[in-house]
Amino acid sequence: MEEDSKLQAEAPPPEPDTNTEAAAVDTSDDTFEMTTGSLNELMKSMELLLSDVEQLRSHCSNQASDLLNAAVEIKQQQEDLKESYLELSRDMQEIVDAMEELFSTKSAFEAKEQEAQKLSKQF
Repeated sequence: MEEDSKLQAEAPPPEPDTNTEAAAVDTSDDTFEMTTGSLNELMKSMELLLSDVEQLRSHCSNQASDLLNAAVEIKQQQEDLKESYLELSRDMQEIVDAMEELFSTKSAFEAKEQEAQKLSKQF
């Protein structure tokens, strides 16, 4: 048994199959080239996505700014409308008060006129 292990130890290692190694190398080169190509495509896709994201961010930022300006403008219009409403309410109240005074004056005048007619009939 010792002789068999000595023979195996002294025997030269089997020669590698060069066709298999070449095929493995070629496959790994192809795989490397394919991986490099895939990575390059992935990088280009990522760059395009990043560019799209930047454009969208810029667009959203502009829209947000426009919306903020519109909100401020609407808030100012709301305040202006409140002031106008209050002013119109005061004006309407003054008109109602003036009309009530005119009706009171008219009623008082009509009452005095009737009284004057009664007195003139008596004389």
